[in-house]
Amino acid sequence: MRRASVKISIQGKDVSMDLQPYLLTLTYTDKADDELDDLQLTIEDREGLWQGDWLPRHGDVIAVSILAENFRASGTEELDCGEFETDELTLDSRAEGGDVVSIKAVPACAKSSLLLQRKTRAWADAPLSTVAADVVGPAGLDLLYKAPAIVYGRVEQRQEADLAFLQRITKEQGLRVALKSRLCVIYAGQSADALEPLAFRRAELDAADLSLKHSLDGVYTQCVVGYTDAGTSDTTEKSYQPELPPTTGKVLTINKRIEHPAQAERVAKAELRAKNCREMTGRFDGLGDTRLRAGTVLRAEGWGHFDTDYVVQQATHSLSRDGGYRTSAELVKALDY
Repeated sequence: MRRASVKISIQGKDVSMDLQPYLLTLTYTDKADDELDDLQLTIEDREGLWQGDWLPRHGDVIAVSILAENFRASGTEELDCGEFETDELTLDSRAEGGDVVSIKAVPACAKSSLLLQRKTRAWADAPLSTVAADVVGPAGLDLLYKAPAIVYGRVEQRQEADLAFLQRITKEQGLRVALKSRLCVIYAGQSADALEPLAFRRAELDAADLSLKHSLDGVYTQCVVGYTDAGTSDTTEKSYQPELPPTTGKVLTINKRIEHPAQAERVAKAELRAKNCREMTGRFDGLGDTRLRAGTVLRAEGWGHFDTDYVVQQATHSLSRDGGYRTSAELVKALDY
């Protein structure tokens, strides 16, 4: 028999048993592409307990795991959703059905100093890994750098919040940044798409809805980056075309101020990837699956022309009294460049 439950602690105290009789829904959304994950709880509160001492305060840390028993095979699988800080509290007092308290939370790693405090500073002759560590270290985050070695002649943070600055400079280098638990990860999209795929077979899907789409709208054969070399002020171009490009014949043109040709090529690949991953897209909704996380690669089998490797762009895991445990996901095409 399938059974799903949640393990929840608030400020380090396990409240799973106390919360269970009142929990209406729990929704955890795991996001990619520089977006922050989120957590939402709705709690039945006829007795007013969650409007008093039981109510978390702003900034309280909520740790959540989803436990799925006998969903894909016998045994229990656990999805560690991570730690979140309470961000928004809402009370809906209803004439019928009683009061409902809603709790929204953001990743605990996304400290206000990363999101809100604007800073101006500069680095010279510094690796990107050093710049990133300087940015996230004071917020209590460890850095996992999984990208090519990149050294800046000079890079400036100009009245920007730390996270916005970090997202900007990584994107300019064709890289991605993700905040997960107490970790900041910087990585290349190509490396993520090359992860070992999970088999996603039509014959094995149980009570699931899947929509797949193939479109050449907004898809390009190559990308040309026109740039001004920061050292020489010379204006030139750098183009990139994958070995097996889409046959649209369209050229994506980007103009940016770039330090050197290697960066121009990284930007060309990243800009082309951002467009061409939309050639094949999909949406999935089915029984809960703890394996589906943002960045998971799925190898679709059983849909003919639509069979390819997809990347989970966003995965939403939800538990409710009425619907049990469900997982929905947004998919884009995995690319080899």
